Amino acid sequence: MNNRVVVLGSCSVCHVFTSPELPARGETLIGDDYHIVVGGKGSGQAVVARKLGADVFLLERLGNDAHGRAQKQLYADLGIHTDFVYLDETTPTGSAGIFLDEAGQNKIVVVPGANGQVSCSDVDCLYETIRGAKILGAQLEIPLETVDHAIRVAASLGVRTMLDPAPAAPIDETLYPCISIIKPNECEAQSLTGLPVTDTETAYAAAQVLLDKGVREAVIITLGEKGTVLVTHKEKRYFPGIPIKTVDTGGAGDTFAGALLASLAQDWSLEKSICYAQCASAICVTRTSDYAATEKEPIDALFKKTYPQYTL
Repeated sequence: MNNRVVVLGSCSVCHVFTSPELPARGETLIGDDYHIVVGGKGSGQAVVARKLGADVFLLERLGNDAHGRAQKQLYADLGIHTDFVYLDETTPTGSAGIFLDEAGQNKIVVVPGANGQVSCSDVDCLYETIRGAKILGAQLEIPLETVDHAIRVAASLGVRTMLDPAPAAPIDETLYPCISIIKPNECEAQSLTGLPVTDTETAYAAAQVLLDKGVREAVIITLGEKGTVLVTHKEKRYFPGIPIKTVDTGGAGDTFAGALLASLAQDWSLEKSICYAQCASAICVTRTSDYAATEKEPIDALFKKTYPQYTL
């Protein structure tokens, strides 16, 4: 079975600081914990997709430093194809500072590093790999022109594309017809459409704007613990959130995206794929932000319990 997923990667060494509350502007707080997690949106999505069974090819640039070399080896150990994971000699591995409070909410600052060196020519080297893929997944932590080029290449080859437009940035209006599925959260949907997104009805309205811009297949807007909205050219549907105790929301959106990629690569319907992705995201928030800790067994168990109408 061909379940190949191509992911445009980004990787950041995440320095996580925890404190009872998040600091206000200009405020200094005494924290209670510090640890390092290597993540990033593209990296997280690729790792999750692989751990959930997809055959993952990753395009990424890391620094040729201790973090970069270790991360490339981690990918290989997980079974991710690393032919197009490059160690950059001039730019360090990307980094991020994550500030986390006791309620699991966070603020994040990202410094791109080698992520900013992923180029259109790198995408061209991936041409035949993209041709053989079920779906290409992209986010916006690498240069916009590179993402734009990759999505257009995939669309020209008839390959399904999914864009996670995070962090939010303006998208060339002519790119929308090349995007099969776009998956913003409420903040990103508001940034792309100019419409406030606060509940399901406003999410439906924003999703329709994105469809009208030319998105081919579907708009999926995640609303955090409130659930997910799906709007296609034929229907709109709301998926309630799964009640669960939150420890850390970091990585939840990327886990959702990675699970969605893995599910769609198995030719699951959008509805079933969203349900599975919600289970993956729910399991993710019960632990600290470590994508590699995401395991298939608890996700499968929650999926069977929450959505008995579907089979694995």
